[in-house]
Amino acid sequence: MTHFFRRLWTSISFRLTLNYGLLAFFSTSILIVFIYVQFSGALRTGYTRQITATAQRLAATFEDGGRDALISAIELTLSDRIDSDREIYLLLDKDGQKLAGNLAISSKFNSNNTQMFDAQVIQDGTPTRGQLQIQTLSDGGLLVVGQDSSEIGEITSLIGRATAAAIVLSVLLVLLGTYIFRRELAYRVSHIRRTTQQIGAGKLSKRISAPTGEDEFTLLNRDINTMLDRIELLMKSARHISDTIAHNLRTPLTRIMGALRAAQRPGVSMTEVQQANHNAIESIEGLNVLLEKLLQIAEMEAGIQRRSFKPCELDVIVSDVVEIHEAFADEKGISLYRANLDNVTVYGDVNLLASALANLLDNAVKYATHQVVVSVVRHGRTGRITIEDDGPGLPAAEYEHLGKHFYRSDPSSEGHGLGLTSVMSIVSLHGGSLSFSNAHPGLRVIVSLPIDSTPN
Repeated sequence: MTHFFRRLWTSISFRLTLNYGLLAFFSTSILIVFIYVQFSGALRTGYTRQITATAQRLAATFEDGGRDALISAIELTLSDRIDSDREIYLLLDKDGQKLAGNLAISSKFNSNNTQMFDAQVIQDGTPTRGQLQIQTLSDGGLLVVGQDSSEIGEITSLIGRATAAAIVLSVLLVLLGTYIFRRELAYRVSHIRRTTQQIGAGKLSKRISAPTGEDEFTLLNRDINTMLDRIELLMKSARHISDTIAHNLRTPLTRIMGALRAAQRPGVSMTEVQQANHNAIESIEGLNVLLEKLLQIAEMEAGIQRRSFKPCELDVIVSDVVEIHEAFADEKGISLYRANLDNVTVYGDVNLLASALANLLDNAVKYATHQVVVSVVRHGRTGRITIEDDGPGLPAAEYEHLGKHFYRSDPSSEGHGLGLTSVMSIVSLHGGSLSFSNAHPGLRVIVSLPIDSTPN
């Protein structure tokens, strides 16, 4: 039992509901007690006003008609059977002798006690509790007017019992509500916990069942499923990248080790040793470039290089890069044109954007037949760089693979297949997008970047 209550108390849903329930309970209790006090006070005030009004009426009767008129009024009031069992009257002369009324003489009745008071009295021979007021008449007599306050006690007791019942019912409702809320919350959270446990065990394809609706847990489940989809995609991408890196490193390293071992065999000339050493250095330098490229891509995907962002003119960057590549294009016999350059300002890194554009221009000039056309166009809140070549182009089915790590449309071509990956990382870092389409003939590449928008 102790373990059960300890486990129950460790539940945040139980404590949250219990605290809210206790707040509601205390608020309700304070309201009920306030109503009880106000009602009891109003009841006693009503009795007091009625007693005072009756005493004043009888005193006026005495002033108008004298003692006999007062006695007649008291006897008439007691005989009319209208609340006569609750009404209390006593008339004493100046010597303390009873003249009229239904109340027994008591030492409590004296001319010095003029305030409203409660007292234990005997009414028609029956002990009771009364609320009384004493008035001294002009002839020296005393007039005692009151009402049986036992009814007030009964009503107050009834209200007290109702108040106690309401408080007990509130406690039961708080406990029941706490239990039901905890069960409901635990049920909704259990789906999330079960799925996270399965994912922690390596089942990355598991998802939380998200029912239809727009409540907070349904939206949370959808957000978590979206996050899990992204994590699974990143894990698959990381696995693919690691496998590809291992392959791209293993092959040149095996080649280097084979060449160096061959150079260690007896009878190998110094020239062959030097050539083997030279080839090994070149291969290692190529691997170093590959690792630096991968590190740069990783930093861009992590958003580290956003710290150097500032407003920059996209048309100026494009113009400078095109000018630098004109000589390279001339050597290939390719004409490089600037069709349109709108003035566009974006928030980013000038060097990274120039590097991405240079990479795209290298590919365009490499595969173009006669010409490459570059343009910068403002389109709403977006700046678009379009690069078109008139080369053989690519099948539409390959567009979705462009930009993947180590992907090469022509496996026999030089390079590691990281050029477009770097471009995509740079564009994504700037909050933009990269798209490919058929230029009829050739390939059209469009880089879309937000205009003068500060990334978060």
